Amino acid sequence: MRALRLIFAWLVLSLPALAQEGPATLVADRIDFDQDRLVASGKVEIFADGRILRADRITYLRDEDRVIVDGDVTLIDGPDTVLVADYASLSADLRNSVVQGARLVLDRRLQISATEAATGAEGRYTELYQTVASSCTVCAENPVPLWQIRARRIVHDKEEGQLYFEGARFEVAGVPVAWLPTLRLPDPTVMRSRGLLAPRFTTDDQLGTGVTLPYFIPLGPSRDITLSPFVTNREARALGFRYRQAFDNGAVEAIGALATDQVRPDETRGYLFADGTFALPRDYRLDFDLQLVTDDTYLLDYGIDERDRLESSLSIGRIDRDDLFVAEIVAFNTLRADEQNRYLPTPVLTVERTRRVPREVYGGQLIWTLQAHARRRAASEIPADGPDNAARDVRRLSAGLDWRRSEITADGFVLTGLAGFHLDTYHVTDDPTFEDRLFARAVPYAGLEVRLPLARRDPGGVRHVIEPVAQVILAPTNVSRTPNEDSLTPEFDEGNLFSPNRFPGRDTRELGNRLNAGVSYTRYDPTGWNLGGTVGRVWRAEDLEQFRDGTGLGGTASDWLVSVEAEWRDAFLVMNRSLFSDAFSFSSSETILRWSGPRHALSTRYTWLDEDVGAERFSNTGEWEVDAAYDLARDWTGRVNWRYDFVDDEASRAGLGLTYRSDCVTVDFDVERRFTSSDDLEPTTRFGLGVELAGFGADDRPVKRRRCGL
Repeated sequence: MRALRLIFAWLVLSLPALAQEGPATLVADRIDFDQDRLVASGKVEIFADGRILRADRITYLRDEDRVIVDGDVTLIDGPDTVLVADYASLSADLRNSVVQGARLVLDRRLQISATEAATGAEGRYTELYQTVASSCTVCAENPVPLWQIRARRIVHDKEEGQLYFEGARFEVAGVPVAWLPTLRLPDPTVMRSRGLLAPRFTTDDQLGTGVTLPYFIPLGPSRDITLSPFVTNREARALGFRYRQAFDNGAVEAIGALATDQVRPDETRGYLFADGTFALPRDYRLDFDLQLVTDDTYLLDYGIDERDRLESSLSIGRIDRDDLFVAEIVAFNTLRADEQNRYLPTPVLTVERTRRVPREVYGGQLIWTLQAHARRRAASEIPADGPDNAARDVRRLSAGLDWRRSEITADGFVLTGLAGFHLDTYHVTDDPTFEDRLFARAVPYAGLEVRLPLARRDPGGVRHVIEPVAQVILAPTNVSRTPNEDSLTPEFDEGNLFSPNRFPGRDTRELGNRLNAGVSYTRYDPTGWNLGGTVGRVWRAEDLEQFRDGTGLGGTASDWLVSVEAEWRDAFLVMNRSLFSDAFSFSSSETILRWSGPRHALSTRYTWLDEDVGAERFSNTGEWEVDAAYDLARDWTGRVNWRYDFVDDEASRAGLGLTYRSDCVTVDFDVERRFTSSDDLEPTTRFGLGVELAGFGADDRPVKRRRCGL
C-alpha cells in the first residue's frame, strides 16, 4: 500500500548510519524484508537527514550496509543538488555512492551528464566520468545545446562550491572551439569565488580592437578586488580595478585604472574614483567622494564618464526631524579646455547647523540656521583677460531665522504668516570690487499667504483638488553688495513658486516687494490615472536686476510658469514644465515621457534653455534624448539611445544595442557614436561585445526556462 511508513525499530536497526543521525522514513507501494535484506518497490522514497532518494526499486543489504537502487534513480541532496541515474549503489546514509548513467543538476541551472559518478567524503565530493556540462535545455528536435563543455573527468566540491574539469573541451553548437587541460569554475550556488569573469570585447576608433578580462579576487568575507587588464591591437594597455570593502558601520568602493596608449604616447594615464559612507556615534554619518584623473580627455577616450568637472568631497553630518548638521569640504578639478584649476575655488569649506524649535513660538514654527563658509583660490593675481573674481577668496559667517504660522478660517481659507531675518558677514580678498575688510548684509522679510483648497469626489471615486494661492512678500530693496558664487543658477519651478527666496545658496537673498500667485489642480483616480498641473507667476514692485533673463525671473513680471503631469500607475508618465513670456517666448521648456510595459521601456526628454551667460550657457540649448528597449522576440532585446542638438542641427551621441539572453547564455552587443569634438578630442565610434555563460556562479536574475516544443 502506498504511503506505508516504516519508522519503527526494524528500519532504525537495519540502517545504523541513519539511526545515528536521526529517524529515516521509507515510503513504498510494497515492502518485503527478512533477516538479511529489505526490498521496497513501486514508487519508493527514502527521507534521511535532509536527503531524499526516489526510485522504482530499492534493496538494502544488511550485511554489506549498502543500498542498491534500480530504475529511475533520483537523489535530492539539499535545495541545490539533484542526481539522476539509471543504477546506484549507496551507503546507508546516502552520502557515498556509485551511480551509472548519471545526470547531476546544480541549482536548477547547470546539468552535468556522465557515464558514471561516485560520491565520497561523506557527500562532499562527486566525481563524474566522461562528462558533458551545459546549462542549455536539450530537446529531442534539437539535441545539440548552444554550448557545452566535454571533459574526461569533473570533480564537484560541494563544500567549496567548485567544479574541477580535466581534459576539457569547449564546444559551440557542437563545434570545438577551445581545449583546456584543466579548468576550475564555480558552481551556481557560489556568490563570490576567485577567477575570471565574463570577457568584454571592444573596437574603438582611437584605441583599436581590444579585450578586457576581469579577474575577481575575494579578500575575505567583507572585501574583494577585481582586476581588469585591457589590451588592444594599437598598443593600448590598461589595468583597471574595483575594490570593495564592507565594515560593520559602513562601506567603501574604489574604481580606477592605469593605462598607456598612442593617444598620448609619452604619458601614463589613469583615473581614480572612490566613495564611502560610515555610521558614526550619535547618528552622525561620514561620507567621502574622491575623483581624480591624469588628463582632460582620459574619461572620454575610454568611455568612462562625460563629466567636465570633477568634485571631491568629505563631509560629516546628522539629520533628524528637527535638526540638521553638516560639515563639508569640497575640491574641484576642471577638465574644460577654457578653465584652469588655479582660478576655481578649492577648497570650499562649509559648516552648517539648522534646527527647528520644537515648541511653538508666537503660535508658529521657528527655524534657525548658522553657517560658516570659506572658499579659496590658488591664484593670487587676476589674469589680464580674466574677470575680477578670478582670484577671489571669501570667508562668510551667516545666521538666519525663519518663522511661519498657519490658521484655517471658518470659510476654509488657509492663512499663513511669514517672517524672517538673515545676517551675513563677509571678508573678501583678491577682488578689486570689494575692500579688504569685514562687512555685513542684513535682509529681513515678512509676508502673508492665502490658500483656498477646494476638493470634490465623483461617484466613481475620482477626487479633484483645486488650490488657488496668493502670497505677498515684503523685503528691502537696497542692501550691501556681496560676492555671489553659490547662487549663480537659480531655478524657477512649482517647488519654489511660493518660496520667500529662490536662490539656492546664501550669497544672495531675494529682495524687493513681490506678489507670488498661482493655482494648482490635481486629479486622483482609483484606477491609477492621475493628472496634475500648476500655473503661476511673480509680480515685483520694482525690477532690482537680481535675476537674469535666462532664469525666467527677470523684470517686474516673471515668465509664466506652467507645469502639467499625467501618470498611470508606474507604467506611464508624461510631464512638461515651461517658462514663457506674454508673447510666448520660451526661456526654458522641458518635456519628459516614460512608458514601460512587459516588452518595452521608453524614456525620452526634450529640453530647451535660453542663452544665459551667468550660468555659463553661452548659446541657446535645444536637446532631445531617447533611451528605449524592446523585446524583439523570445530571447532578443533591442536598445537604442539618441541625443540630438537642435541648435547645431546634428546628433551629439547615438547608440544601438542588441542582447540575446536564453536559459544558458547572454550575449550583449552595442555600438555607440560620439559626434562631438574639440581641440583634444575627435568623434569616436565604439563597438562592444560581451558573452556570459549561465550556470557558473550565483545569478540573482530570474531563471529563464525554455520548454521543448515552444
